[in-house]
Amino acid sequence: MRVRSVAVGTVGTLVTLGVLSGCASDASSEAAPQVTVTVEAPAPTVTVTPAETAAPVDTTPTAEAGSDIQVAVEAFTTALDDLGIEYTEPVRAEVGLSGAQARFDMTINGFDSGINVFGDPDTLALWQETSDSLGGIHVAVDNSVLSLNSSGGIATSAEIAPEIAEAVGGEARGI
Repeated sequence: MRVRSVAVGTVGTLVTLGVLSGCASDASSEAAPQVTVTVEAPAPTVTVTPAETAAPVDTTPTAEAGSDIQVAVEAFTTALDDLGIEYTEPVRAEVGLSGAQARFDMTINGFDSGINVFGDPDTLALWQETSDSLGGIHVAVDNSVLSLNSSGGIATSAEIAPEIAEAVGGEARGI
């Protein structure tokens, strides 16, 4: 038996085989009959079964947490106002992988910045270690940070971070 062609397509598989009869030799003058088989493959099925089902976790901020978040945002924006630093109003954003309880996007002096509010000091410390290892500039107070631009606006961020830290009673890092 000789395989003449094999083709694999998106919809199905087409296989064409040349079948030689019993004891026929290559010297035979008869052409070998061809058999064509078309198989349409079904769509693949993927089943995902969790190994363990965790109990639902309530991620809704409590009234107290909401108050802490608002206090942090107001502390930073008041400091920026008092220092005459231009900024856009903070807009609530997805927390993503930040570990923050709440995150806000904004611009400061025309550069992307943000406020992160963390639920506990350990999560804040982990975020700060990561920020420091990546060359980030931020101002930390209590369980919140004002993350300043550390790329295009790095010189401006390094200049204003200590001023903002002093105004909020916090610490400037990455300068």
